[in-house]
Amino acid sequence: MNLRQRLLVLAGALVALAACAPAGVNESVQPQGHATPVPAAVSAGTTTVPRQLTVDGTKRTYLAVGSSVRHKGIPLLIVLHGRGVTAQLESVRTGFLPYAQRGQVNLVYPLGIGESWNAGHGCCGVAAKEGVPDPRFLTAVATDAARYFESDPRRIYLAGYSNGAKLSFEEVCAHPGVFAGLATYGAVPLATCGGKPISALLAGGTDDPVVRAEHFSPTATIALNQAVTQWQTRNGCHGPGSVRHTGRLTLTSWTGCHAGTELSSAVYSGLSHLWPTAAQAAPPYTTYVGEDAAAATIMWNFLSRQRLP
Repeated sequence: MNLRQRLLVLAGALVALAACAPAGVNESVQPQGHATPVPAAVSAGTTTVPRQLTVDGTKRTYLAVGSSVRHKGIPLLIVLHGRGVTAQLESVRTGFLPYAQRGQVNLVYPLGIGESWNAGHGCCGVAAKEGVPDPRFLTAVATDAARYFESDPRRIYLAGYSNGAKLSFEEVCAHPGVFAGLATYGAVPLATCGGKPISALLAGGTDDPVVRAEHFSPTATIALNQAVTQWQTRNGCHGPGSVRHTGRLTLTSWTGCHAGTELSSAVYSGLSHLWPTAAQAAPPYTTYVGEDAAAATIMWNFLSRQRLP
């Protein structure tokens, strides 16, 4: 194994530990100040503004990223970072910035306490230990950011990676009716949640050791398929779904579910916990899969179709 291959293996191990270390593990990430100043992310064609909210007496921060040319009435996408990852890195890694540059969406990157999210059920990190009310924070962010950007209130979306994905599941369970759709990578729900149908895209790699270990499943694919089956029941999606193959990606989609919702399962053959990207020259903790199969591409194609009644 050459040096480059060793570095890639090491990076994969580090992100698995940083993004989703089980509760109780002694983390290297230290608690941040609850109102830590945030430098603006740099992206040509966009403007980034750090905004603050006070939730349950604690000041919280999120990055509001929009096109340099103001657009009213467009969708709002809230992106939740993984554990041990900064919002700035997530804004670059996840690949949604080009959509903001083109004026298709306004983006929001909330900052978790100690670079972690309290997704309930003992997860995860500093946020869980402190009992941070992150679902209430996200709802407040959605309200504040939609007002700031003058977004379409029927097209507010949620996307999450790893620990952020777990919080996104908890958020749509705790506050149904806020989001028109969600998309996740590298996690499955920590608990079964029924209730109001909501369009969802659940994505993951077949070789994801974090998902497999955390859910005591024989494979990550089985854990993801079980989560998709639960969402089929929630949304009332029937039949085998339509299947499309793009490189390593197998995308299975159900349309015509209850209340006009949709459901998609995105399974990446041979991928681990690393985010699938469109570009080969990508930030750390990513896997190149090409433009058509990139997580940002399939997520935006899915989410942009969704609209609340």
